[in-house]
This record gives sequence, C-alpha cells and structure tokens, in this order.
Amino acid sequence: GSLAIAGNAIRDGILSGYYAETRAKPSIQFYDTQGNANGATVAYHLAVKDGAQMIIGPIGKDEVQAISTIATSIPILALNIGDAQNNKMLLNFSLSPEREGELIAHRLLAKKYLKVIVFSLKSESNSRIISSLQKHLGAGGGSMLVDAPIPRAIVDATTGMITSAKLPDSLLQAQAFVFLMSGPEAKTTRAVLASNGASATPILASVDIFESKDEKTNSQLDGIEFLQMPWLLGMNNAANVFVSQLKPLPSARSLSGSRLNAFGIDAWLISTHLQAWLNNPNGTLNGATGSLHLEPNGTIERTLPWSI
Repeated sequence: GSLAIAGNAIRDGILSGYYAETRAKPSIQFYDTQGNANGATVAYHLAVKDGAQMIIGPIGKDEVQAISTIATSIPILALNIGDAQNNKMLLNFSLSPEREGELIAHRLLAKKYLKVIVFSLKSESNSRIISSLQKHLGAGGGSMLVDAPIPRAIVDATTGMITSAKLPDSLLQAQAFVFLMSGPEAKTTRAVLASNGASATPILASVDIFESKDEKTNSQLDGIEFLQMPWLLGMNNAANVFVSQLKPLPSARSLSGSRLNAFGIDAWLISTHLQAWLNNPNGTLNGATGSLHLEPNGTIERTLPWSI
C-alpha cells in the first residue's frame, strides 16, 4: 500500500530487535494490510485465526481506527494514534509531532524563555508541533509572539550585509527562537537573524535540524539546542542494537528511514517487555527513539535528550 516504504523501515527495525533478542522469543509473522482500513481488518482476523498472541501495528491512522473497534481478544500495539477509544486491549505508540512540541515548550519554560518566536518550514508536521508548543507554553505562562516563515536571505553586493525581505516586528522582544527546519535552512536563518541584531538570542530546534550533510559548515549551528533520538546520537538502548548495524540496509539510507528503524526496534522492545511494564506502569524503558513511559490512557510517550 501507500505506506509500504515506511512499513519496510519499521519491519527492518522490528527484525533487528528480534534477532538481537537473547531471551526466549516468540515466532513472528508479517501481514500485509494493503495500507487501508479494510486490509487492516482482514489482516487482524487472519492473525487471530493463525493463533497470534499479540499484534504490532498497523501504522496508518485509518487502519488503527478500524482495528480499535474490533480488538477484543489479544493485545495490540498500534503504531499510530487513532481517535480516543476505550479499549483496554489497545496501546498506542507513535513518533508524534505533538510530543515534540510539548518537549520544546517544557524546555523553554524550564529556562524561563517566556517570549518566543518560531521560524518554521511550512508542513503538516510542523503545524502540529507549533499547535502543541503554543498550548503547553501558554499553560506554563509563556507566549509565542509569532509563527514566522523561514526568512529569505538577501546579501548586499556592496557591503556583504545579510538582510531579509521581512522579519517579525517583535524580533528583538523574543527571549528565544525556535527553529523547525533542516540544518541548511537553519544556517541561513541564523545568519539573517544575527545581521539584524539578534545574534545573542538563544535558539532551540526540532529534530529536523539534524539533517545537514555539509559537515564543513556545521559549526554554524554550534550553540543551538536541539531534540534528537538517542538512536541517531549513537546512544545505547535496551535492545542493544546500534544505528551502525543497520546502515547497510536500504531502509536506513535516509534520515527518515533510520528514524523508522528505531521506531520498529522500540515496537519490539515494548511488545516483549509489556507484561513487566504493566506490572510496574511507572517504570521507563530505554528505547532507541527515547526514554519510553506508559500513560494511564494506554499511550506510550517518549522523552528525547537535548543536544548542542
């Protein structure tokens, strides 16, 4: 289906966790959902008929919604968030943009940066981050002064000064900036802000800033605090699988694919540690995508480390 590429990357992560498992492990079988709600329903019934004791997936929102209404006999770790369902057999785990926005807001509040300007590349994911950030920042007494587009750099041929066609009027009122953009875009944006009197304003960034292939100019990002998966920082996880081990796989050749590999590893970790976790719901699990904890509503949340 339409989610085949993402599904393959997650599958590779699940299998890497499976083969690294040193304890007794169950057999594992994959089912094609065809990327739609009907296919997920068919796959679910087939898995139950085949004797499955637990299901990991599906990954599409519509698929998860369809499964959540019929899952009654075995536990399911859904790899997305559906609409609220009162189903004790269903756990939800996702790489939620809303969680990223919440973590950024908490970091800003902890540092007492209460007046914030966000510079973002327009996308659905970033819109969801901004909405969550604004909500949690406001709840803590802070405010987002403006959500601004990435400024377009204009270099004066005579003076070499970098300016921009339009910057927020409240630029110098901000106590911090938040960048929701890739590394190359962040380098340009930072130069524009510095040329307009805002070089000393602290900058926090989302995980996307890690996307910067030009290592020769990465020093231009020094001092920026950003969220990132432990997996991509080379940190250990409870599965004892490392990013370098999966690099030969086609699914790991892109940053987005590597993140989904980590997501699959954590799906395996959760499924194989579930009973111990349910016995100690306040415990955490050292995952590849972050430190994992179980919320009372069945949602598995991640806490990501900050890097500079």
